Formats: sequence, C-alpha cells, structure tokens
Amino acid sequence: MDINVDSLKKLSIKMKALIVFLICLLLGYCYYMFFFQAILAKQKSLDTKLMEMQQQIAEKEKVVAQLDRYIREINALKQSFTLALLKLPNAREIAGLLASVVLSGEEAGVNFLLFEPKPPEVKLVAPPKPTDAKAPPAKPADAKAPPAKPAVPEKFYDEIPIKVQLTGSFHNTVSFYAKIAKLSRIVNVEEIAMGDAKDVKGKGLIVRTSCTVKTYMFVDKKP
Repeated sequence: MDINVDSLKKLSIKMKALIVFLICLLLGYCYYMFFFQAILAKQKSLDTKLMEMQQQIAEKEKVVAQLDRYIREINALKQSFTLALLKLPNAREIAGLLASVVLSGEEAGVNFLLFEPKPPEVKLVAPPKPTDAKAPPAKPADAKAPPAKPAVPEKFYDEIPIKVQLTGSFHNTVSFYAKIAKLSRIVNVEEIAMGDAKDVKGKGLIVRTSCTVKTYMFVDKKP
C-alpha cells in the first residue's frame, strides 16, 4: 500500500492525530537518547562535583578558623617565652645575682653558715667504642629493629645549685625566702630542712635551716 499525500488526506481525524502523536513520541525518544540523556548525566556529574567542592570549602573554613586560634596561641607562647628569657641571667650576671641572694639574707636578718655555689652539671659524651677488625655478623632480614628513641630537646639554660645553711628566727628565715622570690631573676628554693628551734639568750628562738637555692643561667647555643 503506497502512502502519499492523498491517502493521508483521506484518513480520519483520529488516525491523523495518532500519526502525529507517534511522530512526536519518536522525536522525543530520539531527543532523549541522543541529547537529553547526556545533559542529565553531565548535570549529575556537576552536582556531585559541586557537593564535593562545598564540603572542601566547609573543611577549609574550619581549618582557617582553627589556624587563627593557633596563631594567637603561638604568639602568646612566644611572648611568654620572651618574658621567661628576660628572667634568665647570662654568665656575666650570675655573680651579681648571687650577691643579691646574700644581700637578701642580710636584710632578712639571717646568718649564713654555708653559701656554696656549684657549677652547672656538664654531661660528658662517652667516646665511641673501638671497632674490631672483624665485622659483627649481619642480622637476619626478619629481625625487628629496636624502636627509635624520641629526640630530647636541647636545653637553653643551665641550673646552678647553691648549697645554703643559715640560722635565724623562723620569721627571719621566711622573710629571706620571700625576698629572693621577689628578685627580678628566677630563683627557686628546694630541699628545705629545718632543725629544732633553740632558745639563744638575747636572740630568742633560733632555727638552723639547710636548703638548695637554684638559679638558672641562659646558654646561647651557637651552631
């Protein structure tokens, strides 16, 4: 059966509408398969990338907020460290600091029986062991190596202990400790041992005290 214009004209309105509907449906299917489906896939991919970028932006905003707090904390620590360094005497100021400790004792009214500054402890490094002619046997490959020890931070100060023995009333002794606590440099008192109070004629109750006064000297570690 040949399909021409005249035969199409003779069709009923319902058949013509059906044919138009089928043609539109076929065109819509072709458009969906060749164009719209690719657009939907691309839009889905773009939506996924957009969500990932939004998550990354939110994470980076959190990091930025924390970074500002960390910077403020670091600046505060730097200021505290600078103030602490100002309270550490250098080698040239140690003699004057010791004289200030003695002067504090005289002002407090105590008598020194012993005032013995000791040099800071120096850690000696053990010399390397001599190597034998024969090399030690190699360890098997499956042997586990011992865990590495954490690095010990290098100290920027030395402790200078001072052995002290003094006599005086309890009030004078406490006054001495209060005076050295108010010195501009860091001075700590440790290992305090107080004996029994003895009644000394004309002086009242006198206590003999021994302690260790520690000060700290700044060490400039040059490379």
